[in-house]
Amino acid sequence: MNDTPTPDEFTFRRVDPDADAALLHGWVTHPKAVFWLLQDATVAQIGEEYAKLDAWIGWFRGAPAVLTERYNPVDTEVGAVHRTDDGDVGMHFLTAPTERPVPGFTRAALTAVMRHLFADPAVRRVVVEPDVRNRAVHRLNAAVGFRPVRPVTLPESGKRALLSTCTREQFRAASGERERDPLAHLTPELWARANRLLVRKALAEFAHERLITPVPLPDNGGWYGVTSDDDAVAYRFRAELLALDHWRIEADSMLRRRAVDGVELPLDAGELVLELRRSLGLSDEVLPLYLEEITSTLAATAFKLSLPSVGAAELAAADFQSIEAGMTEGHPCFVANSGRLGFDAVDQLRYAPEAGAPVRLLWVAVHPDHAVRARARDVDQDALGAPPLPPELAGYVPIPVHPWQWRHRLCVSYADEIARGRIVPLGEGRDSHLAQQSIRTFFNSAAPERPYVKTALSVLNMGFTRGLSADYMEHTPAINDWLADLVAADPTLTGCGFSILREHAAVGYRHPRYPKSTPQQKQLAALWRESPAPFLRAGERTATMAALLHTDRDGASLAAALIASSGLAPEEWLRRYLTAYLTPVVHALCAYGLTFMPHGENVILVLTPEGAPVRVFFKDIAEEIAVLDPGTPLPPQVARIRAQVPREQWALSLHTDVFDCFLRFLSAELHAGGTLDQDAFWAVVARVLRDYEAAHPELADRLAELDLFAERFALSCLNRLQLRNNRQMVDLTDPAGALQFAGTLPNPITGH
Repeated sequence: MNDTPTPDEFTFRRVDPDADAALLHGWVTHPKAVFWLLQDATVAQIGEEYAKLDAWIGWFRGAPAVLTERYNPVDTEVGAVHRTDDGDVGMHFLTAPTERPVPGFTRAALTAVMRHLFADPAVRRVVVEPDVRNRAVHRLNAAVGFRPVRPVTLPESGKRALLSTCTREQFRAASGERERDPLAHLTPELWARANRLLVRKALAEFAHERLITPVPLPDNGGWYGVTSDDDAVAYRFRAELLALDHWRIEADSMLRRRAVDGVELPLDAGELVLELRRSLGLSDEVLPLYLEEITSTLAATAFKLSLPSVGAAELAAADFQSIEAGMTEGHPCFVANSGRLGFDAVDQLRYAPEAGAPVRLLWVAVHPDHAVRARARDVDQDALGAPPLPPELAGYVPIPVHPWQWRHRLCVSYADEIARGRIVPLGEGRDSHLAQQSIRTFFNSAAPERPYVKTALSVLNMGFTRGLSADYMEHTPAINDWLADLVAADPTLTGCGFSILREHAAVGYRHPRYPKSTPQQKQLAALWRESPAPFLRAGERTATMAALLHTDRDGASLAAALIASSGLAPEEWLRRYLTAYLTPVVHALCAYGLTFMPHGENVILVLTPEGAPVRVFFKDIAEEIAVLDPGTPLPPQVARIRAQVPREQWALSLHTDVFDCFLRFLSAELHAGGTLDQDAFWAVVARVLRDYEAAHPELADRLAELDLFAERFALSCLNRLQLRNNRQMVDLTDPAGALQFAGTLPNPITGH
């Protein structure tokens, strides 16, 4: 018999309270079961307790070895701290005490328990609440697919627990079990709901970018219409036109009708693209790929809709990774924002962030003659997670690889290097990771304090193939160190609590045959970025800034939930948030001509336990910052971040990237939900900028030149970039030259 335990070796039978009481008493009163809080129970009390429970004993190789309890969270104290959904089941799990631990036994046992639970087709999600101190169980839970929600205090027992959940999909992805149909979410109902959401977004953003023009209907009352290019199909919807020409369309109000006879047609995002093809300027080359991206985005939305719903208030109180996986919208501006072309249906379950499935990265060792290695100061080499190299590979450089990248790219386009022994596979890494919203960045779920890992991933998503260049890796840590030094020496930035998460180590491999700067040279590289966890003070927690734009299935806003839980007035909450986020963006631009890409996915909010903003971290530094001011000195190894941008476009790093691409959406949701009127919202934005002006008279000339309060500013359009070229939207060597403009927008802070 194979000495390594497997889940197949476990069988389960129900607990017999009388016959099993003595056996279970020995288990639950053992010192290893201290977290079960039954140390002083008698055998009789154990029998009485298990007469009330749905409990099972797992047998392994002919002996009782596992105890598991199944319960309905609604009926317990867990229900007071967890928003339950249909298909939720609670679980407790304990292995029998033993003098000789068997390697791999506990994980095999828990996998068997999860199989046992999910054998009931009514079970969709398992809920657990282990003691927060029980780190061994947290690691074990993460290995089979559990995702922490948040620490909670159970109201009856007072136990401080780490509430965690695991869906059927997450378990199967973590355990490698694929019996679920990867197309199960592609049902008529979910597809129709996904199309309604994407058609609403498409109409709103295409109208914002002036690709289409909604016309007020005769009965108006907030009703508008749009017709297809050939006038054969008409759309009718109720909407409110808000600041920055933001169209907030009521999803349930939308109707699509055939113009000739008024027959209602189903909403279909792909058909909408075809009906508006001329207005959207879609060429024969771009159209097929764009339709594919639209269809893939719909499939991703349908998958998210198939998962148990989580309310905005619950998600606002959750931990960082639960919030990250709970995002449903993607980029707020791009319509086709979840293309991920290259992933198949099973890959989506394994690697998409919304699946929340644990991923073990692969490692390869590469020949040093073609390797790029760079590290910032004070980097802990052990924290990077590289496996030890065998003696025959001494001097080789270890690189983490996305499993998809290995199978679909490197085993093909780098096969020659593998055959020659210049790339040697080392196997899986030791830790489980979770994919982030950027797809190719991974959080270490086994050790949250360790760095994030960003890998090359050659899938096409939102106008770019997501590779990583070895040439870029060479100077990435130096760029991050330069910026970290600049921030640390600036009293305004440190005064806001602003900081960056450095990309402090990087590796890459230059294939000796492929030409420089080609996609093939961007297939094998990785970098490590600092985790925010070690930099948090007692009581602080984090959330991706993208979460501020999230609304749940009932339309409730996560930002509004944070404001409510903070106990602050909405204007004060917003002022604190903007001081932490907007002030550093403005100061960097004014003082150094330095611009970031400060969208929601690139910013991490630091919050109080109640949800009040404290400060921010910025990330994704080396590829997404630029120094526009030729007078700002840069060391040679940092010179690549200098960009030539006309001075009249400098302010767009605020007006477009912050106002139009983020605050426009946040203002709309708070306004529509009754939390904060849009005029009051923009008045707070203006006040924060005025406060900055007053505090920095030495920068008055630069502020006057930027003219942040100008009555209008250029409308720079993101979807127009993708509609023009969805294989490479922007030439990264000339980002300003690629911009697409469509007139101007009224500045919402003018007059405040």
